[in-house]
Amino acid sequence: MIIKNKDNNQDSIDYLSDLLERDFSDEKKSLIEREIKNLYSGSSDEDTVSYFLNIEFKQSKNWILLHDLRLEHNDDVAKIDHLLIGRAMDIYVIDSKNYTYDVSISDNGDFSYFYNNLPYPIPSPIEQNKRLIKILDNFLLENELLPKRLGMTLNPRYKNIVLLSPKSKLTKPVKGVYDCSAVMKTEKFLERFTDELDRDDALEDLSSLAKVVSQDSLQRFAEKIVLRHQPAAADYVAIFGLDSEETSSDDLPLCPVCGKRMVKREAKKGKSAGKVFFGCSQFPKCRGVVELDDKSIIKEAAVQDKASTEEKGPLCPKCNGAMVKRVSKNGKNAGREFWGCESFPKCRGVVSIGKA
Repeated sequence: MIIKNKDNNQDSIDYLSDLLERDFSDEKKSLIEREIKNLYSGSSDEDTVSYFLNIEFKQSKNWILLHDLRLEHNDDVAKIDHLLIGRAMDIYVIDSKNYTYDVSISDNGDFSYFYNNLPYPIPSPIEQNKRLIKILDNFLLENELLPKRLGMTLNPRYKNIVLLSPKSKLTKPVKGVYDCSAVMKTEKFLERFTDELDRDDALEDLSSLAKVVSQDSLQRFAEKIVLRHQPAAADYVAIFGLDSEETSSDDLPLCPVCGKRMVKREAKKGKSAGKVFFGCSQFPKCRGVVELDDKSIIKEAAVQDKASTEEKGPLCPKCNGAMVKRVSKNGKNAGREFWGCESFPKCRGVVSIGKA
């Protein structure tokens, strides 16, 4: 049974898409593009960890699946990708990595992923999960959320699991002192634990044992956890080492047209070129603007928007969607206008102005 699905990440995708329009280094833009790709993969790719777990457990009455949990306890925060809870109080804390590239573990337990054939070190997800399990255990105990049988609190058995997308390639050490058995691809997890995870007949035989809770008790326990979920947006300024002043959302106005967050932009054309104003983060779908320090910016932006909306662009050759006029910012075509797909970066269809 699935009690909580993954939180919607469209706002993060929109925000990151806007960051790609800023004057950051190619290295930082590459990181932003990779994060957008991961977010799109996590929300739509049928080969994600969530997809496979949902197929296996959505009909189960003896196991409950929670996706995308964020629990706050004292000064600690536990961000858990997936929580799988059984009637015998087995709790699988699952960290998922929906990488579409290779992941390698060294003999000493060092983790790296490969992007453009180059290795990039990453923190050990096994050690991260150990920390999450400790926070989760304290959270459940101090909030008295654990179910009871015969007046006694049931102590859960935690399982540390790191799952990789079936599309990724995992390389483990042939030998070494570091135990990396907790890391596996999703299909291996399902093969390895099917017998112990979802045997309805076995649980019926064990129903008389004091440690097994009823299906209703299991569901109430999971629902209590979900009620304490505290969603929070990722701090991409810190993650990518960006200029906090340039990307800060503090005191930024909401768009007067659609109500979404606004971001600082710079006028590219006309007598207001170089001046800064607030533009809707949903541009080009929404063209709302708000004055920052000069009323002429609003007027100039409105004139440009009116002209651009009056000129109807061609249909995208890749997805058949609407196209909008853009300006090349880099390379030999810098400064030239072209038609770009409105669904960028999901679709990267382009048409030269002369060919439209």
